[in-house]
Amino acid sequence: MTEPEAVTSPYLHILFHGFSRIEKHVPPVFARKQWEQAAGSVCVSFSDPIHRFTPTSCCGWFLLGEEEFAPRMYELRAALLERHGLGGTVWHGLSSGGYAALKHCVRAGGDDLAFVVSPHNDPTVLPQWEREAAPFAGLPGMAAPETMTDIIRDWAAPGSGRCLHALVSEKDSYFALEHLRPIMRSLKGHDSARAAMLRDGRGHGFIKDADYDSRLRQAIRHWETHRDRRSATVASTSE
Repeated sequence: MTEPEAVTSPYLHILFHGFSRIEKHVPPVFARKQWEQAAGSVCVSFSDPIHRFTPTSCCGWFLLGEEEFAPRMYELRAALLERHGLGGTVWHGLSSGGYAALKHCVRAGGDDLAFVVSPHNDPTVLPQWEREAAPFAGLPGMAAPETMTDIIRDWAAPGSGRCLHALVSEKDSYFALEHLRPIMRSLKGHDSARAAMLRDGRGHGFIKDADYDSRLRQAIRHWETHRDRRSATVASTSE
């Protein structure tokens, strides 16, 4: 966790790793300094608790100890928002980390932004699931995987100000078709959700720093506009 002396970003940034490249998964396993304003932002990086039990798992679905893990994460989120007077949370994640970011954006209950890269829809269809997650299904507190389309079923509930901004690289066709497409279809073109394919010549993996920064700025602007519009609608209906 980083809390800079001079906080210039009005938002809390929570980051989940996907495929982690750091040896033995020593946290943080997300390249935090991927956007220009990171140095002035309050940031929290989470590492999948499953890495306490195995050095071979390269993914993070954040399903282990969820009954204990998630409430503590939400408590920390609330405390940091209050301590720094922040106006909301941006949930970041790549791949399986995108799955975690979008899930917790919904479950935390705020009008937050999920900024995700190639998020999973159904973790169990991935080859690494059988190798790296299924063997640990019997551990106490290992939650059953859920499809993202079920998790976000009430995404566009009346009064919600949360937003989704999803990115996928142009050579990442499997995730674009089999994971991101059903997520976006389930949202039925709702204005709170946007997806973009980057013409970056890359496959599944981290996107260019410049793309991350520019797309994050766009996502935050859209989120702010959406929340302002929602607030105005709520105010007008209560008069």
